[in-house]
Amino acid sequence: MSKFTIAGLVSWFSSGLLLGFQALKVFMKSSVSSSGEMVWKKLALMDVIGKSHFDWIAGMPDGIVHNILQYIVTMPLYLLLFCAGILFLIIGRLTSKL
Repeated sequence: MSKFTIAGLVSWFSSGLLLGFQALKVFMKSSVSSSGEMVWKKLALMDVIGKSHFDWIAGMPDGIVHNILQYIVTMPLYLLLFCAGILFLIIGRLTSKL
């Protein structure tokens, strides 16, 4: 197995673990709104690292690169890890053929 394949599998495992813990938190009713319904808290890269580290994205001119970076930073972390795992597995498969 290549390093990219291992990184992809670790990324998938981390994504599943994060999704499982978030689901467990919702089912334990630790995040219940005032109306009594369960709330799924979206954990994004911006929440983990901090908004101040991504101020440079807001300073970019509006365009496709700005929109892509803004989407990646604000997408759910488990989904980002899952997509990164797919990317690593594809790269690992392509480099193993060389």
